[in-house]
Amino acid sequence: MVIFYAFKNICCSNIKHHSLENVIIVLYHRGMKTDKYLLFTDLDGTLLDHNTYDFSEAKEALELLRLRKIPIIIATSKTFAEVVEYEKKLGIKHPFIVENGAGIFVPKECEVLSGLSSTKEWVKISKAKSYKQLRKLFVKLKEKYKMKGFADMDVSEVMKLTGLSVDDAYKAMQRDFSEPFVLYDESELLLLQEELRNQGFDVVKGGRFYHMISQGVDKASAVESLIKVYQDYHELKCHSIALGDSGNDFTMLESVDTGVLIPRCDGSFAPLHNSKVHRAKYPGPKGWSSFVMEFFDGD
Repeated sequence: MVIFYAFKNICCSNIKHHSLENVIIVLYHRGMKTDKYLLFTDLDGTLLDHNTYDFSEAKEALELLRLRKIPIIIATSKTFAEVVEYEKKLGIKHPFIVENGAGIFVPKECEVLSGLSSTKEWVKISKAKSYKQLRKLFVKLKEKYKMKGFADMDVSEVMKLTGLSVDDAYKAMQRDFSEPFVLYDESELLLLQEELRNQGFDVVKGGRFYHMISQGVDKASAVESLIKVYQDYHELKCHSIALGDSGNDFTMLESVDTGVLIPRCDGSFAPLHNSKVHRAKYPGPKGWSSFVMEFFDGD
């Protein structure tokens, strides 16, 4: 079965979540030889406004994709609970990537799972270490480094740092694979990163926080796994596109055929030194929509 070959090196388990960071979009573009296009997108600062989390400026492009029956699959630093909620707001239900690539969730009705029998709502794919293992090390390192993770905060502090509502802040704290944290002394970053890598973990920089994750998992590896799944299922080469705005998106943007860096809310760009990666014209959902509409000539 295709799906098993595609995921043969990935730990796969079936789970169902009762509560609920890129988007894979199968795109068709005039004049291109490739039949299928996959578009991956970050959420915060990319499809969502950095400050308000609003995506209204992207509605025209989202409607274009909906009319073409193009699946939208999110890749983000957000949790499973958060992404399921955003899928509801967007009116979609497709595979998505969470916690900076540490986990992939695929709905049982997804086309790429055809032939795979599952009684659970979501199929979970992850090679990451458990959150319990991660937190055990994080607590130990807090004695040496000036840092504070989500699990060390109450919901009001998470709300203050993120601008989220109470319900959304609780969803952001429902971690499965990674820990967002504040590092109060930036000069400690390299030493912290070296110590984490020696113990099988790593640090990536997001739009608001640093994130402690398992080593060897990132958005790029998750994106590549899903590209392989879609190409095997459709038996053709897929042209991959990705949009993101932060350091934790860099590997993803560089791993696809067409990477697009979205400017930050002040108009500046995160320091990605790769001339092959395109620069969007505007920050957030306006820049996201502008790129999608121009890529498809408004069709």
